[in-house]
Amino acid sequence: MLSVLILVADVTLSLPLFSKAFNLAALRDGAATSTWTAFGLSVGSWILGPVGAIILSSFATATLFAILVSFRKTASEEIYFLAFWALSCSFESGRIVVERLVEGGFPPAWMALTTRVVLAARFSGYGAFFLAGLRSAGFRNERPGRAVLAAIGLGIAAASALPIDSGAFEPTYLVRAAYQTERLFLVAALALITAANLLVAVETTGEKVFRSVAIGALALLAGQALLILGWRPEILLAGILLLAFGARLFVSQLHSHYLWQ
Repeated sequence: MLSVLILVADVTLSLPLFSKAFNLAALRDGAATSTWTAFGLSVGSWILGPVGAIILSSFATATLFAILVSFRKTASEEIYFLAFWALSCSFESGRIVVERLVEGGFPPAWMALTTRVVLAARFSGYGAFFLAGLRSAGFRNERPGRAVLAAIGLGIAAASALPIDSGAFEPTYLVRAAYQTERLFLVAALALITAANLLVAVETTGEKVFRSVAIGALALLAGQALLILGWRPEILLAGILLLAFGARLFVSQLHSHYLWQ
């Protein structure tokens, strides 16, 4: 339900961005506007950036619905953690909020706070994804809810400690945060460790299905990264394809595995 509400809010908040009356002056001051031109078409990043957020919210809603339908009769902690990660993707809608706050002339502190909320959700989602890989590798947790709360706590702490430049914007309209390259390497390492844990599950359980799940995990994190970092149409399309492919593998393969447990 929360993901649906966020998606509706995303669409509602983004509608003025498509209007010619939208004030771009403040965004231009932060060096945050670019234009994509091809085949005689010209589209601004202030439109395509929010589109990426809407795509992620739509993906989260669709994935959570698929999990709800598919896992009614099966139990899987991996899917529990994946569901939380998917929900965290919805919070990328903060980039739309930032654009509207900038246009409305709100104090920079408001944009910085919104950015920290998005980063906290993003980091928490990464933590949940890492827990999914650990669970497949054999790590047992009697109370996965507490593990998710720990991931949320770490995500909030990391986002709160990250330096933010309230006078500049990222290409997708969050306020620019420090250590972007280091954060990218961290996500790449997380993806590889998660895939490695899933491959360990192949050896420990003898179930080859976890190979497909590992590929799905890599595709999901790669697709999310593209939609977080990029706004150009080709990047958005690649992100959509990776998310769709990854979700199909991850959810369907785990469902077929746990159905027979």
